Amino acid sequence: MLFDGDLTTTCPIRQKIRDFYRIDENAVIDHILPLAEVGVKARSRAWERARQIVHTIRRDQDGQSGVDALLNEFSLSSEEGVVLMCLAEALLRVPDKATQDTLIRDKLAKGDWSSHLGSSDSLFVNASSWGLLVTGKMVNYTDKTKEQQFGVLKKTIGRLGEPVIRKSVNFAMKIMGKQFVMGRTINEAIERAAEKEQKGYVYSYDMLGEGARTMKDAQRYFNSYMNAIHAIGKAANGRGPIKSPGISVKLSAIHPRYEFTHKERVMNEIVPKLKELAMAAKSYDIGFTVDAEEADRLDISLDVIEAVFSDDDLAGWHGFGLAVQAYQKRAIFVIEWLTELASRVGRKMMVRLVKGAYWDTEIKTTQQDGLEHFPVFTRKATTDVSYKACAIKMLEARDVLYPQFATHNAYTAATILEVAKGDNQGFEFQRLHGMGESLFDQIVTEEKIQCRVYAPVGQHEDLLAYLVRRLLENGANSSFVNAIVDTTKPVESLLPDPVETLQGLRNKYNTQIKMPIDLYGAERANSKGMDLTDINVITPFKENLDNWFAEHRISESDIPEGSIAVKNPANHQEIIGHIKLQNSDDMLTLLSNAETAFESWSQTPVKERANLLRRIADILERHHDELVAICIKEAGKVAQDGIDEVREAVDFCRYYAARAEELNEDERFEARGVILCISPWNFPLAIFLGQVAAAIVTGNTVIAKPAEQTSYIALRTIELMLSVGLPEHVVQPVIARGSEVGKTIVPDERIQAVMFTGSTETGTIISQTLAARNDLQVPLIAETGGQNCMIVDSTALPEQVVDDVISSGFQSAGQRCSALRVLFIQEDIADSVIEMIKGALKELHIGDPSLLSTDIGPVIDEKALKNLNEHVEYLKGNATLHYECDIPDNSENGAYFFAPRLYEIKDLSVLKREVFGPCVHIIRFKGTELDNVIDQINNTGFGLTMGIHSRIEERCEYLAKMSRAGNVYVNRNMIGAIVGVQPFGGRGLSGTGPKAGGPNYLTRLVKEKASPENVQMTNLTPDELDTHHYSGAAEQVEKLMANSMRDEKIWRATPLNDRVSAVRQLLAKVATVDIIDELADDLALTLADARAQLNRLEKHMRKFTTLPGPTGESNTLHLEARGCVVCYADKSTSFNFWAISIITALAAGNTVITVASELFYDEAVAFKDKFISTGIAEGVFQVAKPNQLQAILAHPHLAGAVVAARSSRLGYFSQQLAQRKGAILPVISAEYYDTLIKRLVTEKTISIDTTASGGNTSLMTLVEDDE
Repeated sequence: MLFDGDLTTTCPIRQKIRDFYRIDENAVIDHILPLAEVGVKARSRAWERARQIVHTIRRDQDGQSGVDALLNEFSLSSEEGVVLMCLAEALLRVPDKATQDTLIRDKLAKGDWSSHLGSSDSLFVNASSWGLLVTGKMVNYTDKTKEQQFGVLKKTIGRLGEPVIRKSVNFAMKIMGKQFVMGRTINEAIERAAEKEQKGYVYSYDMLGEGARTMKDAQRYFNSYMNAIHAIGKAANGRGPIKSPGISVKLSAIHPRYEFTHKERVMNEIVPKLKELAMAAKSYDIGFTVDAEEADRLDISLDVIEAVFSDDDLAGWHGFGLAVQAYQKRAIFVIEWLTELASRVGRKMMVRLVKGAYWDTEIKTTQQDGLEHFPVFTRKATTDVSYKACAIKMLEARDVLYPQFATHNAYTAATILEVAKGDNQGFEFQRLHGMGESLFDQIVTEEKIQCRVYAPVGQHEDLLAYLVRRLLENGANSSFVNAIVDTTKPVESLLPDPVETLQGLRNKYNTQIKMPIDLYGAERANSKGMDLTDINVITPFKENLDNWFAEHRISESDIPEGSIAVKNPANHQEIIGHIKLQNSDDMLTLLSNAETAFESWSQTPVKERANLLRRIADILERHHDELVAICIKEAGKVAQDGIDEVREAVDFCRYYAARAEELNEDERFEARGVILCISPWNFPLAIFLGQVAAAIVTGNTVIAKPAEQTSYIALRTIELMLSVGLPEHVVQPVIARGSEVGKTIVPDERIQAVMFTGSTETGTIISQTLAARNDLQVPLIAETGGQNCMIVDSTALPEQVVDDVISSGFQSAGQRCSALRVLFIQEDIADSVIEMIKGALKELHIGDPSLLSTDIGPVIDEKALKNLNEHVEYLKGNATLHYECDIPDNSENGAYFFAPRLYEIKDLSVLKREVFGPCVHIIRFKGTELDNVIDQINNTGFGLTMGIHSRIEERCEYLAKMSRAGNVYVNRNMIGAIVGVQPFGGRGLSGTGPKAGGPNYLTRLVKEKASPENVQMTNLTPDELDTHHYSGAAEQVEKLMANSMRDEKIWRATPLNDRVSAVRQLLAKVATVDIIDELADDLALTLADARAQLNRLEKHMRKFTTLPGPTGESNTLHLEARGCVVCYADKSTSFNFWAISIITALAAGNTVITVASELFYDEAVAFKDKFISTGIAEGVFQVAKPNQLQAILAHPHLAGAVVAARSSRLGYFSQQLAQRKGAILPVISAEYYDTLIKRLVTEKTISIDTTASGGNTSLMTLVEDDE
């Protein structure tokens, strides 16, 4: 499994590189500190030299050249700096003018530009400040409320209108681009370099562009490299690699799958491509450098470099080189290995030493993946020490290496000069074009050491990734470049010695960056992940998987009679076990066992129950490899999906343990009884255990029904649970067909709640069965399907969109509830994005999920395959097929592979139901139609996940707010919700809530003890319910609902304060209405209760909850209105409850129709008239008669019904709501008014990748602790 052959190495230095990949930071520091020591005398000489250099730079105002000055003025710690960067990066790509204007407006309204005017001596800064000041204010001026604030001048400019702004901002961006980019074409760049070359500078050109996503991109980049090599070679004129300009290439640009997991392809396809480029460079005898990229590509890049560098065809050429990142913990060993390689091959190698530019990404992904340590240092000083240690090693190896020191730090440069001990031959410095000029002018002229300028070449729109990196690297507060021109800082403060700094620190690790395991603080440990690019990790992992499979594989003949084989969906020849189905007698035994076990389990202290969950989490981690093996062989998951599955199960256990201890502090709740948990096959461990853990930790006993397709892993999990102390019969599996369980267990009155994940249809059947039990309300927590959409506008970054579409739509063969089904793309960019997605799909590998090189495995079973094939047939006349992937032959061993497909359809109505598999359907939209798009999506009735890709923050906020989806993802993929970080679950046709892995989930699994004073009921018996169908009712109800629909959106979007204040005004007016006073037992008491309720509601809904998570991501939980609810009252309901249910529902943002018996009718009308007199639209609060109730409860627009907790009508409401088609609706009742609030709202999680719209600035501007 995983891979063929052996990835281990016999080379001791290569092994060291692997050992130090993700090692404890202190271990590396102990190794490199002594290596970076240069002695006290040398240190003080270097310091003095650096001091003089800085003084000269400050005296010599050229140091204030464009970018240095710009970076200093708009540093990343200022709002404006971040805004500028976001604007620059997005504006260059947006094709349509309208969206450009919106983007400019969005970004510029945020800054305070005038404060920067004239505060710098640099013309460049003042020019851009003035441009931004003018545009910033002008743009704001289009906002009418600001009109008064500006004088005549601004008004005049305002009249010029947005095109002028667009032009001026575009112009400012072009200046910025020119400052950073050497030329748009290689020839333009070479021409521009001529003048600097006279001064003793040489160049290395970097062709701009993101990594390739498609072979077409890769070919284009390859050609542009080749073309550049010819141009540079001709200009070099045979001066040799040291004196000639060189070129830098990125391996990710010349191949779309340059990743460790595709190692075989990389070696077969990248090596010859790289060699071809190198041979061309050799023919001109120029320098050729392979750039460094993300940490997970380092190991494989060394294989590629070794293969090409040692090729005899390159003999006699000393121009081959690569970049090494000092911020990686293994840098020092990489230098040793290269020294050894160059000696072995007998040719000199050029080595560029850089600090490293992906620091924020490495931190974020390590936290997300739950890995033990970061591959990079967490402090700048440590990176500087590593840089110094590497530099010393490189200078010692000048016989085989040609060191190239890329730095803008005067102290680093001065130290290198000291270490060279006056022998200034055989190495050079490097700097970035547009930066650090003054520093190197001094070194080049005085020390006669060559400096090479790293100069990007490309169209300004490709500038994006490069620019953001540079700004992040150098805009960080601690950056030397940023500080050198800031004359308020004394020179001495710029020159700390990193070795001294590091030795003086008590904590070598930077405690402001959370270790992955500590992401959730003291409450719980983060689940452990696994790095599938770490050979030291995957070698034993492979062995464990292989051993497990060898031990568990059986043949057909081993299966006892009456049992069912557990087969691998990717290969039916592979059988890993068998299961036996239970009959209805077995089920009744399970029920009585569960009922008996409930007595003692519900009395077990919550601390003990929570600790059991923590032990379950620990044993799952200990059996990690075995559980991943079962996910692969039983569920057809690829390894990474299996790892994520185990992590999610672990997270559920630890999270619910903490929540249960918290909930236990409220003494009004008690356990419910026996709970039936029905889990799906697509997350056979995570959802199965998530449901069970939540139910048992709250004191219930469980009958757990796993999906028939994946019962094996559920049974194994229960064995593990029993082994760490789960008492007998607290959790019992039922292995049977769904229909059998539906007949025997669901209707049994011992079942006190049902948790279900599956199809909307099955959910409805369960809901109807439960409603038939008249005696009590049985909670059903259902998480059902979705028609999940992603909206992409023209400001989105195409490469990121493609990555997120591929993972959201096709990972796990599209078999996730959250998976992307419909992609809305703005027509201005649709063709190019579709081309890229097609190219990316072409690179996917569909096949055996047990191999790391497989991207997509099979679908689960024959039924799933049949449904997908029917969908393909249906779309033949209704859609355009853009792409279909190649798949293995299903008939060979028996398998369920389905070819992932990309379609285009005209609108959403083409899709009649959810299609559960790897199919994405594209719809184009016009930039002006966004509101229409979000309405279409909301009108499907589904509301599970939604994605948004846009750099216009205001637009993202607006779409996220208007969406009715339960989980909204911005500028990231839309799958893989993390427990406690992105609580998961939908609304409408997608589920009932509350969200799994969220703070409100457990409250549905406990019941409220009866409240001591019964304020909700009177002692009157209710009237006979007039349910005979009144013929005119449907028409009248249609009108009520039309009003509600018309006004609902506006009411929901009305700010909470305004809603509450309208309801407060209503209360004040009601106090003076005589008829209401007569009806109320105690009007003063009700009004006091109502005011208290409004205060509670305001506190509950005022702020969203910020959830924990990795750096560079924002996760928040918001409470929103359910929609249109019925508030019911008959004679047996107290006035107090009736009034409070209405004001709670209204203030929460719902629209209300109250159905009141004759007793309340006039009062209800008085209530409504008073409310509308406060200026509220009439559809927000309406009154209906009992003979309209049935038609209201059947109406598709309804979102729920509020009934008193002890009303004799609960059963009637449950049955009426369960009979409906469509969403499963709740009967909302609560013994206590504070819990009523929670039942009248729904939850929405919004997860935003904050690195997308301005880099991970939060990390970059961290001020390190000095401990």
